Amino acid sequence: MAYPTRLETLECGNCEEAPALLGVRRISGGVQRVPVIFTPVRGACSTNIVIPKGFVGLVNRHGRYVGQWGAGFKWAPPWVNVSHLVPTQFVVYDTPVKECPTQDNVMVTIDVTLVLRIVTEEEKSCYNFCYKLGPRGLDEMLKAFQEESIRGMARKRKYNEIYDLMDSQQDKQLDAQRRELNDHFSQYGVVITDISVTNVHLPKEFADTMQEATVWHNRNEFKTLQQEYDLRKIEVREAEAKEKQKLKEDLEKFTAEKDKDVADWRKKKKLVDAETSKQLSVVKENETADVLEIKSNAELVVAKLDSQKDIRLSKIRSTGTAESEKIKIETDTYLQTKRANAEAEIAKNRAQSFKLSADAEAFAAKQLIAKRKYEAKMRSLQSLRALSGNNSLAITGNSKDNIMAQLLANQQGGAVLGINGNF
Repeated sequence: MAYPTRLETLECGNCEEAPALLGVRRISGGVQRVPVIFTPVRGACSTNIVIPKGFVGLVNRHGRYVGQWGAGFKWAPPWVNVSHLVPTQFVVYDTPVKECPTQDNVMVTIDVTLVLRIVTEEEKSCYNFCYKLGPRGLDEMLKAFQEESIRGMARKRKYNEIYDLMDSQQDKQLDAQRRELNDHFSQYGVVITDISVTNVHLPKEFADTMQEATVWHNRNEFKTLQQEYDLRKIEVREAEAKEKQKLKEDLEKFTAEKDKDVADWRKKKKLVDAETSKQLSVVKENETADVLEIKSNAELVVAKLDSQKDIRLSKIRSTGTAESEKIKIETDTYLQTKRANAEAEIAKNRAQSFKLSADAEAFAAKQLIAKRKYEAKMRSLQSLRALSGNNSLAITGNSKDNIMAQLLANQQGGAVLGINGNF
C-alpha cells in the first residue's frame, strides 16, 4: 500500500546516527514521514565532530552560521556545532491528487511520484534550503504545484481517457512540468530529476463500466482473431497437403530419373571393367616378359662381375704374397741389425761396469785401512782381557817394567776405545 509522503526535519543524538535513521521507514497518521534534514545534538564535553559519508553539515559558531563541512573527522571546540545535517541521496516523494475533475466532470484520484535531491555541492543553495525553505515549506509547495499541474492535465481528458496519463507518450508533458518545478526551486537548491504518474483511481461504478466494456471488446476481438486463426489453419493445412503431394510426385519423378542414371552408370561400369581387365592382362604379359629379360641380363652382368672379381682377387693375392715376403726379409734384417747393435752396447756397458767395480774396490781398500787397524787393536785388547780374567795367570818379564803401571796404561787405553777396563 502506498502512503503519501511528508518531508520533515528529524532530531538525532549525534551526526553518526543519521545514516541509520535515514533508512528507517516511519508511517504515522496515514502518511510516510521522510527526513531530508537532521538536527544533531552535540555533547558539552565533545572535542570532535564526525560527518558521515553521504552527508554535509552546516556549521555554527556561537549560534552564527560560518560554513559547510563535508564528510570526515573534524576537531571542534564545544562552541562549534552542526545545526543541520543534509543527506546527498535522492528522495522519493509520493503524493495523491484527489478529486481531480475530468472533462466530463468525473472525480478521479491520481498518484504522482517525484524523485528529488538537495544540491549540497553549492553552499549557498544548501543554506537557502535549510534556513529559508525547509522541509515543511518544500512539502507544501510541491503539493500545491503538483495539484495545479495534475488537475490541469486531468481537465483536458474524459474519464475513459484518463488512464492515458500513465502512458509513456505523456512523458513530454511531465518533463515540461519537471522543468517548471526546477526553475522555481533552483534558488533553494532543490532539483527534481524525475516525475511520473504511477496510478489513476476512478469511482467504482465508472471503473466497473470501463472494465465491462473492455472485457466485451476483448472478447469480440478474441473471437475475431479465433475465426481468423481457424481460417488460416484450414488454409495452411490445404496448402500443406498440396505441397506434400507435389513433393511426393517430384520425389517419384526424381527417383525414376536417378534409377535410370544408376542403370546407365552400371552399364558403363561393366564396359570399363571389361576394358580394364583386358588392359591388365596385357600389362601382366608385358610385365612377365620384361621380368625374364631383366633376369637374364642381370645373370649375365653377375657372371661378368664374378669373373672380374676372381681376376682382381688373384692379382691382389699375388701382389700381397710378394709384398709379404719383402716385408718379412726387411723385418729379419732389421731385427739382426738391432740385435748386433744391442750386443755391442751390452759389451761396452759390461766393460764400464768392470772398471767401475775395480775403482770402487781400490777406493774401499784405502778406506778400510783404519778399520783393519781398529780391528787388530780390538783383538789385542780382547786377548789381554781374557788373560786378565784368568786368575791363575801371572805375567812377568825381564824388561824391568812395573806390572801395575802397564795394567793401568792398558786400562786407560781401553777406556779411550770404549771398552770396560775393570779387571
